[in-house]
Amino acid sequence: MSLSVQVIGTASELFESVIELRRRYLGTNPAREDDFDRREALRDASSYHLIYLDTDEIVGTLRVTPLGHGLSFVERAVDVRRYFQHPTDAFDANRLVLDERYRGGKHLRMFLLQAAIWLKANTHLRFISALCRGQLAALYVGLGGRVLMDDVAWAGEQAERRYSLVYLELESVYNNVIGAN
Repeated sequence: MSLSVQVIGTASELFESVIELRRRYLGTNPAREDDFDRREALRDASSYHLIYLDTDEIVGTLRVTPLGHGLSFVERAVDVRRYFQHPTDAFDANRLVLDERYRGGKHLRMFLLQAAIWLKANTHLRFISALCRGQLAALYVGLGGRVLMDDVAWAGEQAERRYSLVYLELESVYNNVIGAN
């Protein structure tokens, strides 16, 4: 088992494996957004894609979409300017997926730690928003985040879904994860 984290773009030959991992665990349009394919292509093009590799197999992925451009799902559902004084210093953590064989144990923490290290070293981003549900919201709170809004309603094409808006500071995530290892 040789584990590593990389950042790739949509032109990478590995990106199709990212899409497949997302489909397998999240479905093709999890929030039932209108015009999803076009919106998702724009998000993918403007985001950082962090992948968790076991040798050459992608076993995890996280998409980091900078805020302030109106592209992210969270910006469609919530007025982020109410919570982030400078939205361009923040990003939306989304499409976090970890293959079920790697859940539990230290894999998720290691992946998030390596993601935080890369983001701190290679971007100006300092704050994290996450519009999430259930266990993922609890995970982010466990990493030092706080719920800014509960019960955010999103009326998609077919059904309404409820989310929590979670706020985290990248430095705190880094310190919390490194302290737990």
